[in-house]
Amino acid sequence: MLLTTEISITIQGGNVHYYESLGYNNIKVKDIIKIPIVHLPKTSHEKVLIKCDKCGDEKESHYFAYNRYLKNSKNNEYLCYKCNDKNRKLTLLKKYGVDALIKSKEFNNKRKKTMIEKFGFEHQGKSNEIKQKIANTNLERYGVEHPAQLKEFRDKINKTNLEKYGNINSLINEKTLEKTFKTMIKKYGVKYSSQNKEIMNRISKSLQKTRIKQNLEKNKNIIEINYEESYYIVKCDQNKNHNFTINPALFTQRQRYKIPICTICNPININISGNEINLFNFIKNNYDDEIILNNRNIIKPYELDIYLPELKVAFEYNGLYWHSEMHKEKNYHLNKTEKCEEKEIQLIQIYEDDWLYKQDIIKSIILNKLRKTSNKIYARKTIIKEIDDNKLIREFLNKNHIQGFIGSKVKIGLYYNGELVSVMAFGNRRIAMGKKSTNQDEYELLRFCNKLNTNVIGGASKLFKYFIDNYNPKEITTYADRSFSQGKLYETLGFELQGKTEPNYYYIIDFKRFHRFNFRKDRLIKDGFDPNKTEKQIMIDRKIFKIFDSGNLIYKFNI
Repeated sequence: MLLTTEISITIQGGNVHYYESLGYNNIKVKDIIKIPIVHLPKTSHEKVLIKCDKCGDEKESHYFAYNRYLKNSKNNEYLCYKCNDKNRKLTLLKKYGVDALIKSKEFNNKRKKTMIEKFGFEHQGKSNEIKQKIANTNLERYGVEHPAQLKEFRDKINKTNLEKYGNINSLINEKTLEKTFKTMIKKYGVKYSSQNKEIMNRISKSLQKTRIKQNLEKNKNIIEINYEESYYIVKCDQNKNHNFTINPALFTQRQRYKIPICTICNPININISGNEINLFNFIKNNYDDEIILNNRNIIKPYELDIYLPELKVAFEYNGLYWHSEMHKEKNYHLNKTEKCEEKEIQLIQIYEDDWLYKQDIIKSIILNKLRKTSNKIYARKTIIKEIDDNKLIREFLNKNHIQGFIGSKVKIGLYYNGELVSVMAFGNRRIAMGKKSTNQDEYELLRFCNKLNTNVIGGASKLFKYFIDNYNPKEITTYADRSFSQGKLYETLGFELQGKTEPNYYYIIDFKRFHRFNFRKDRLIKDGFDPNKTEKQIMIDRKIFKIFDSGNLIYKFNI
């Protein structure tokens, strides 16, 4: 039932003639007039007061939504959500014997059968073609595979949640929690599911069944599953003559990180992670000379994970949890770097998230240090061009540079046989790296990289010379990340070392590092956190911890 009989509206440019046709004279745009509700267009978004014809509950709704509901109503009556839901459930119970279609086996089987016949899979989410199509559309529109990767998108959600619930997490607000607690107490007699053994056992069994089902689908070599003692008996992939026993959690972990599953052929030292073993195996497969592992004598008292004495190159695998501020002090990684430099050893520090999510780039860097880069191109055979296509630069840097894309004013590329093989990008000095330059002839070299597994001999010099000749810079600054670089390339180009920065820190969220710049106190206060607390206190309260790197080398080029 519609309770609103009259409503005040503001005249818009598009509805002046409509209201004049109804007999309203001398009206202008932005005039506010009072009209009976019957004169309001049925498509209007004005809010009106309505009452449920069954239970009598009153609420505000858009006028168009009310009319649309009446149009679809058989008895020309308005029902609130609860009453309408009850009617819908009664109809489904009579028709299918369940109160929701999703619970009907007959309906689900029919839907699955139709999907398989039409598209070849049970659900569109399982189609790689559709997943890729969605990702490509998002890349074209937003420059990312999923909108949630955009900071503007996340900020908008946080702002809406703050306005609506007073917290950036929509699930953490008084109304939602109160409603949840009431339901839990009524159903189970406790506020939290963790306080009820029956619920926790049910969740545990459900998760175990799901994990076992997933493992069975992924690995057909599982011979037997012992549910009581929780272990699998599996046939070895590497040696078909023997079987082995493995814990389901370890089985899942080895599958996730692509570690050979057999515990007999591949016993793992409890002190060494699976990813570190993968890193070692990659180096071993591409390097024939001596490899020293886990040595504490070279840079006492620190340990070197992997050391190649012939090349005087060492590799360190930094797991994010064990290398965070909870376990390592601020200068830990810097001290190891400097201890190695004293011995004329270059230390390459590989962080867990880079190995997991940027493994192709890491492997390309390693092969370059091992002098095993497969593709070599001479710069004299390339064509130099300035690049205006931001999408092309974004894709190239994200695919080939460990730090990924950054916005830049000047983008210069080398092309070989029509393919982009090297990029150098320049811009104004960033705020995060010091005072932003206001002089047009002062620049920062922001990015330089070649295509993966490619060495463009003389490429950096060719690009840098082009920039100097065409832009006449007075001064160029750049930074070398000491986790990967000793700055030798910049010295070759004519840069001079100006100094060294303190170790930078990042925050670890969901096993990924995020730069501190995204968590400045002013931003945290905007997100609704306590202004009386420091950045560090706020982040520790959120159980988000820092991890430090080895800092940067600062280089300057003066004309």
